[in-house]
Amino acid sequence: MNTRLTTTAIAGWLFADLLLAFSTVALGTQDPPPQPAVTPSPTRPARLALERRFVEVDLAVDPDAAKRGDRSAVEAIRRAVRKKGDRLAGRKAGIVLTFGAELDGAEAFAHNVNKLLHEVDGQLFPSDLATRDFQLIHTSGGKIRLDIYLFYKD
Repeated sequence: MNTRLTTTAIAGWLFADLLLAFSTVALGTQDPPPQPAVTPSPTRPARLALERRFVEVDLAVDPDAAKRGDRSAVEAIRRAVRKKGDRLAGRKAGIVLTFGAELDGAEAFAHNVNKLLHEVDGQLFPSDLATRDFQLIHTSGGKIRLDIYLFYKD
């Protein structure tokens, strides 16, 4: 069997190979497109970082008063927070982990306390504060522990 290619077929393959080689060279010599310059936005806030150490606040709150949002619950939390004095004065919290001790729904009790924090001190506990609710074990009902993680001072 004779498998000879005609001159036209060879010219076609040669043309395709040359076109591929020229395309490769042309693409390889192109400058990359310019990247847009990254400039910091003046409206973007500075990144805030949390201190690694937290401030622990222990107190007792009536679970029913916390559930209803009573002034007595708010005042009890406010007194306990103010006892920490300079450690919390003029500061802003980023995260508060709240541990509640209650026979029926400790995490719900902690959640109810967290809902009152902005009312306790709007500067320390801003409305966008991140909170988590946990159960405090090995203690009696009505006990609360707040682990307050503060932003670094400016």
